[in-house]
Amino acid sequence: MRWIKYRSFLLAGLFCLFSCDLDMPEEVYDNPLDLDINSAQGISPPALIFNPSVTNTTSGSNVTIQVFALEVNEVAGVHIQVQYSKNKLSVTNVSPGEFLQEGAQDPLFFYDNDPLTGLLDIYCTYLGDDTNVSGTGPVAYIIFTTTAPGEGILQYTNQSELVDTDDVKIQLNGLGQGVVNAQ
Repeated sequence: MRWIKYRSFLLAGLFCLFSCDLDMPEEVYDNPLDLDINSAQGISPPALIFNPSVTNTTSGSNVTIQVFALEVNEVAGVHIQVQYSKNKLSVTNVSPGEFLQEGAQDPLFFYDNDPLTGLLDIYCTYLGDDTNVSGTGPVAYIIFTTTAPGEGILQYTNQSELVDTDDVKIQLNGLGQGVVNAQ
């Protein structure tokens, strides 16, 4: 009698298992802060990346992109130059991120945007010679307005640099790229 009861449960269980349509979700691993993903793209720390690296929006909308320092050591100042698609994007605002505000003093922060060339220069530094920060975090937030449909590209130029307290350039092993898709 027991065998019949267990056999019935087993058959019912197998029937449910094989008759159900099990659509397994396909997981997407696209976290721009993931070291493995960055390594597969040829970017290893210390590096500068955009977060998010891909943004989908509508034309005329604002999007916020983080300028992100990835595993950097003893940074006392930055000059980051971003080349953006001037025919697709315009810079609305740039504000300091929390990363360099973790030091013992507030840093000086300013930026210069040239909409004719699509170049944005971001500067942030500490006064004095004993304040620096290490780790990973947002250096700045850039708010772009999408001005036309299509793909807007964001790239760090080779003019981008991080320096230590002695104004010695810190070697960057990777410069990420960002994309803003406007419909």
